[in-house]
Amino acid sequence: RRSLKRRLMEAFFLLALTSGAVFSLSAYLTYDAIVTHVVRWHMEPILRLLVTAEAGGKDAAQKGLPASEVLAESLRVKWRTGDAIPEDLRPGRSSGRELVRIERDRYALTYRDDKGNDYAVIGKIKDLDDLEEVMLDVLLACVSGSLLAAGLLAWWLGRRLITPLLELARRVKAGEALDGTPLCAREDEVGALARAFAGRERTLRDFLNREQLFTGDVSHELRTPLTVLQGGAEILESRLSGTPQGTDLLPVVERMQRTIASMTATVGTMLLLARKPEQLERRDFDFSALARQETENARRLLAGRDVSLRCCVPETLPLRGNPELAALVLHNLLDNACRYTARGAISLEADAAGFTLTDTAPPIDPGVRARMFERGVRGTARTPGSGLGLSLVQRGCERLGWSVGHEAWEGGNRFHVRFGPWDAPPSGLRPDTQSP
Repeated sequence: RRSLKRRLMEAFFLLALTSGAVFSLSAYLTYDAIVTHVVRWHMEPILRLLVTAEAGGKDAAQKGLPASEVLAESLRVKWRTGDAIPEDLRPGRSSGRELVRIERDRYALTYRDDKGNDYAVIGKIKDLDDLEEVMLDVLLACVSGSLLAAGLLAWWLGRRLITPLLELARRVKAGEALDGTPLCAREDEVGALARAFAGRERTLRDFLNREQLFTGDVSHELRTPLTVLQGGAEILESRLSGTPQGTDLLPVVERMQRTIASMTATVGTMLLLARKPEQLERRDFDFSALARQETENARRLLAGRDVSLRCCVPETLPLRGNPELAALVLHNLLDNACRYTARGAISLEADAAGFTLTDTAPPIDPGVRARMFERGVRGTARTPGSGLGLSLVQRGCERLGWSVGHEAWEGGNRFHVRFGPWDAPPSGLRPDTQSP
């Protein structure tokens, strides 16, 4: 959820902290090694001198003190031998020199010779204390400078990296053309992304142009022949009326007229689906009248079958939308119900919120139910049809601003369609007045 710029700054700060920690540890180890070397270099000559004076010491007899103590006093160090050495400063079991830090600026260099004699010289080195303070200040300044530099570098790189991405996102969101822009001329990853978007944009533009040409061709090449066929069927019907041959041929002509009218409506609906939702014409229509008309058309499909069809809708149900798309939704749902219901009943119920279509067809398989509104999906391989009906229902509902859902019940299937908030009928509607 964090922006790329923020994550980039966090990464730089983390890198600076890690580098500062490694640098601090390295500086501390280096400083400790240097201090140990300097202290040994400073105190070992004093230790050797005092050990030599302790071994030979008769030159200070006139003062009544051992020579080593006189020398230690003149060198401003403390000199301890044998049991006078504090327990925590005694050298280890092996012979040799050991350096111990007592306080911040006080050190003790202990020594055990081959004969087992213990010696210790304790001194205060003020210069090292000052040097440690200086090095600590330098270390803090380096770490602070590293963090500040990391922040500035992250801010600068963030602007250089994020600004082109934001500009690309703005152009894509606004639908502006990317071809020929400085973004496509860049030689980095942003340029590659911009060129990929531009290529995709060209592909979609070409596809849209082909779809628009196809829509225009369908409108011209199909609607005109259907109009001619409709006119020819009407002329044929008028000439057959009142003739002996008309008794046998008029039902065929009427069926041709219904088929031509259905094809004309289907072509018109397909053209509507090809438009953008905002380009659809919306007008007032009576959903109840539309439902009764589609129900009557569906009854012809059920002729001779043991299936009852019930239409329970208000006397009037005014909506505002596109009646052709509403007829498409109703027609395909009723057609599916009539196609798959072998026996039983089909019921269409509507109110101010929407309508429900219930059938007694075999329940849709749960594995198919998740994809039932996709194009070309059918229940089984033996299921009749092309698998486009429910896909058209879904697309029609999307254009109208409606929602469609399905549920299985113990007797079959139930489809729920809910109208959009702007389709609500006026308050004067009497939803309890229904026509069977």
